[in-house]
Amino acid sequence: MSTSSLAAASLVALAAVALFLAVLVLLRFRKEGRRSHLYWGVGLLLVFVTLAQEVVLYIGVWSEPFVQTYLILVALLVSILSLGSAELSLKGRWKASWFAFVIVTGVALTVVGFLYTVPSSIVVDGVVSGSAPTPILLVSSIVTFPAAALLVGSSLYGAIWQKQRHLLFITFGTLVIAAAGALYLVSVPVTLYYAEFVGVALLFLGFVRIPLLRPSAESPAPGPAA
Repeated sequence: MSTSSLAAASLVALAAVALFLAVLVLLRFRKEGRRSHLYWGVGLLLVFVTLAQEVVLYIGVWSEPFVQTYLILVALLVSILSLGSAELSLKGRWKASWFAFVIVTGVALTVVGFLYTVPSSIVVDGVVSGSAPTPILLVSSIVTFPAAALLVGSSLYGAIWQKQRHLLFITFGTLVIAAAGALYLVSVPVTLYYAEFVGVALLFLGFVRIPLLRPSAESPAPGPAA
């Protein structure tokens, strides 16, 4: 198998894993009704969509709106995943403020993402490896950096004080995928795919353990027998 075929097959496999995780988490939401699962599930669906877009770009399909959508989604997926952590770690005005921040910055990124022209040179050998317009990079940073900080903070809190160590896998998986975007600034496609593989693997280790959480994490522990 050629290197290009192997890379395309790897992306397809990663997309399939991301879709599996999204379905798994959304089924947990349907069963238990916990909003954190809903936000995580939607975020994972965005991971699947962006990986599928990378497959399309890799086989040589070019469309400016398509690439603009990709640049928007790779930033938005981090903020959407952060909503799941916010649902668990923030209360009252803090949670409402965070949700408002995600909505406002998401709308701003969408507007800016479609407002500025993205040159075809941004895609090199099927990989987004050029620099996006500065306004898009700036707004993307405003979207992703605070979201990444919330993910790290909430996961550390959950791991240390609530003994939910699976949150660390979820957080660092998200961070690796988000950081993979920085690799677009250098033309090293294989490194990008390795980073995405590690990120999806960490997400898998975190989310497949959701059904195995301690009973006290889902419902009150039973009282002493009479």
